[in-house]
Amino acid sequence: MSDYDKQQWQAEQELRDAAMEKQREKDDKAKARKARNAQRKINRLRAQLKESGELTDWEDEFSESVSERLDKYGSAFQDPEKGSRSDALSYAQKKVVSSLNKKAKGDTGKSTFKNRGGFKNKKSKFTPRVRNLEDDMPDPVAPEEAYVPGYQPPPKKQKPFLRIVKNDES
Repeated sequence: MSDYDKQQWQAEQELRDAAMEKQREKDDKAKARKARNAQRKINRLRAQLKESGELTDWEDEFSESVSERLDKYGSAFQDPEKGSRSDALSYAQKKVVSSLNKKAKGDTGKSTFKNRGGFKNKKSKFTPRVRNLEDDMPDPVAPEEAYVPGYQPPPKKQKPFLRIVKNDES
């Protein structure tokens, strides 16, 4: 490798390293922002539920532990299989926070999706067309009418039949 090639490679490598460092900083800022937003949301929900008196011990402990981990580590989970690297909360923690949000809003559990008259409303008393196999089976025969074949002993073994064939040409 010539001196010029080595210098060119080093310059390209420095550019790649600078771009990677810039992306890393950008990702770190986004992760910190997500952690702050998650912590703010958890604290707000916790305060709302405390005010209304609907905060359970488990929810209180959950919100405390998650906010501590967000303060200390910037993320409330470590296992990459439980969520994206850039997320502050795991999938399960997001579900708990969303249920806390529903509870704080006083949501009765009804779906927010509007019923637009889909398949289920067309047939209110839908019964599947199913064939009962027992209907196709013949009625069982009573035990006294059942056919039982008579016993027939196996035929006697006979000696094999052997015959001597003479060849007239010899």
